[in-house]
Amino acid sequence: KAFDRLKLNIFISLAELESDNIGEQVKNGLKEKAKQGKLITTHASFGYHYQNGTFIINNDESPAVKAVFNYYLQGYGYKKIAQYLETDDKCINRKPYQVRAIITNPNYCGRVINQYGQYDNMFPSIVSTSIYEQAQAIRVNKQVKRTPSANLLKQKIKCPYCGSTLTNMAIRKTNHSLRYYVCPKNMNASRFICDFKGINAENLEKQVLESCKKFFRDQQLYSKIKHAIEKQLKKQRMHDTSNTLTQEKLIENLAQGKIDVETFREQSQSINLQNKPIQVISDIRIKASLQKTIQKSFTLNMLYPYIDEIHITKNKELSGIYLKDEPLNIVNQAV
Repeated sequence: KAFDRLKLNIFISLAELESDNIGEQVKNGLKEKAKQGKLITTHASFGYHYQNGTFIINNDESPAVKAVFNYYLQGYGYKKIAQYLETDDKCINRKPYQVRAIITNPNYCGRVINQYGQYDNMFPSIVSTSIYEQAQAIRVNKQVKRTPSANLLKQKIKCPYCGSTLTNMAIRKTNHSLRYYVCPKNMNASRFICDFKGINAENLEKQVLESCKKFFRDQQLYSKIKHAIEKQLKKQRMHDTSNTLTQEKLIENLAQGKIDVETFREQSQSINLQNKPIQVISDIRIKASLQKTIQKSFTLNMLYPYIDEIHITKNKELSGIYLKDEPLNIVNQAV
């Protein structure tokens, strides 16, 4: 049996070695094929079809590709281009994300870029290299000007019409930008298919933060802090009672001659040092301190991990904030 296991291990090792060799041979074969100017895939992009080892222009799809680049060089965005394609009988409709995929695909100027390098003139181009590179320059220029926006409630807000999770969108002006939370169904389509168009991100974030502050200020934190203080005061009172009994015992021991005056003085001082009274804090002081702390420290970044869902009405009013593991809607909750 031991010998059989040895043979089995040898066969497994040989099989793994053979598999590695085959994988390496395939990799080297693809690399050599790419160097020779041959395609290493049969998957053709929109606008082409595969035939006899190369890509051939698809006459039904290629007009849409040309139109996409033409509109993009005129300054139109992905969504607007998708809308224009819908009005052109010569073009096949494309969604905004598909428009973006066309613009970023180097295949349309006959170029192939893969793990083995860049290869030009691999097959007939639908647009010129100049047009393709102009489009990339426009994209890069837009990206350089773009500044990251802090969307503090991303993936938390539900669409009041279809229930989808809202996504963020920024409209950039010359000197500023406006942030919105919008329905993703409208982002992925050329036209609005959900009746909810969007809500101003900054205004909603302020409402959510203020509602959270109000809830925690009025309820949970106040009661917990008050309970903690009362617990500490009770502990202090018990400690004070214990110290009083100890002091009385010292006096009794001194009177009975069990300890001398010096020992009595030292032990009394030790008890007094341990007995540091806690100042009684009123409800008004607790609330004032808590309100000040919440006002300074509470931020949406801090609250984000604890927020499960946010609901708004069709009139774009905040109607619900639900915390994780808490079924209670904390909007407009009273003590």
